[in-house]
Parts: sequence; structure tokens; C-alpha cells
Amino acid sequence: MNQPELWQMHFSMYQEKVRWALDYKRVPHIRHSLLPGPHAAQLMPRFGQKAMPILRHDGKVLKNSAAILSYIEQTWPDPPLYPQDPALREQALKTQKWFDEKIGPAVRCATFYEILPDTEYSARRIASGLSGLKQKLYVGAFPAVRAVMMLDMKITPDSAEAGRILTQEALDFVAENAEQTGYLVGGQFSVADLTAATVLFPTCFPPEFPVDIPKPLPPGWEAWLKRWQAHKGCEYVRRIYREYRGQSAAIDG
Repeated sequence: MNQPELWQMHFSMYQEKVRWALDYKRVPHIRHSLLPGPHAAQLMPRFGQKAMPILRHDGKVLKNSAAILSYIEQTWPDPPLYPQDPALREQALKTQKWFDEKIGPAVRCATFYEILPDTEYSARRIASGLSGLKQKLYVGAFPAVRAVMMLDMKITPDSAEAGRILTQEALDFVAENAEQTGYLVGGQFSVADLTAATVLFPTCFPPEFPVDIPKPLPPGWEAWLKRWQAHKGCEYVRRIYREYRGQSAAIDG
């Protein structure tokens, strides 16, 4: 069986979700890290879409983080991310869907609204890990990339405010639902916790997030982080990262 290949961007919450699942199950895999903007020309001819993550394995191509996690769970079942009890599994998948489809886009919109105006920082953050020359070139191209990102993600003052409201709702949700057992479903770590923690990482900034984040942070992001750090929901996110994120299982292609 060939090694799975993951097409990703370093800082996306949905790509981090897939990386975490592969790492948690210790699945050796190859990562192809692309830059927003140029990535479309690389992906469209091969996969017919520009959205990531994309996982290719054993002749199959998966194009959605929830579908990819389902495939990972079926192909590499241990340690499990889905509860065995059918009712708990349904609850965990319902929680995943809520964070994926409602909370994730809202958090992304609100955080990017704070970060993207800083051209130099945003470009170097996204291009982290590339050579200095490539980072410099990307900084020059970033105003055009940013315009497309803001259009694609519908980032406006109104959508950012809506994102702040849903961020509060999500943090309240994890704080309340994890209060008794420490976990969102069934008293143990599951796909629900993994998804919630990845969606909320730009808000809670766990030290174990596996991509270097340039410092100093822009003032808008500093203010965003300061707003939430004392929330019990962020305590939950940081604990889940600390106890379950683990080391990378990626290998060289």
C-alpha cells in the first residue's frame, strides 16, 4: 500500500485537522505544502478544485476534511477517533459538522479580518518555511492574493462581527460540554475534540500548534488573542493540544 499524500496549506484549520488525525494514528504520510494564490494552478489540473485539504491514497482522492477523517478512521482504526457506541458516534459527528460548517468559517473570517491588513506579516506567516527570496516575492504579490482571499471567504466588517459572536458561542459550548469529563462526547478524546480544538486554534493559540508563527504578532491579532485567553473554552483547547497533539508522522516524499 502506497503512502498517503496530503495537499495542504500550513496555517489552515482544516489542514491541521487532517494532519492531527494522521499524526495521532502514527500514519506515515507525505505533505505537499502550497501557497494561497499559486496553489490554484497546481491543484485545478490535477484535482479539479483549488480547495484543500486533499488526500490521495491507494488510488483514492478525498477532498473534504470530514470525508478524509472518515477514510482515515476506516483505514487506520487504531487508536480510534470515533466512539464505538452508535449514539455517541452520531453525537461526535454532529459536533464535527457544526464546527466544520458553521464555526470554522466564522472563526477564520474574524481572525483573518484582524491579520490580513498587515501585508508583510500575513505574507511571511503564510510563506513560513520557504526561502527568504520566495518569501520576499510572495510579500510583493500578496496584495492581489489578499483581495482574492477576502472575496472567497467573504471577509467584511459585518462578517467579522458575526464571526466574533460565533467564536464566543463556540468557546462557551466547549467550556460547558467538557466541564464534567474534560471531553465533548463520551468522556474520551474523539473527533469532536480534535475538530473543536483545530477550529479554535487561531483564537486560543496553543503552544503545541505544529507550525512556527512569526513574532511579533500584528496588533489586531494580539488584541483578538487577549480577548479570549482567560475563557475556559481556551483552557480546554490548550489542554487538548497539550495532551493529544503529539509529533508529526510526515515523511519525505
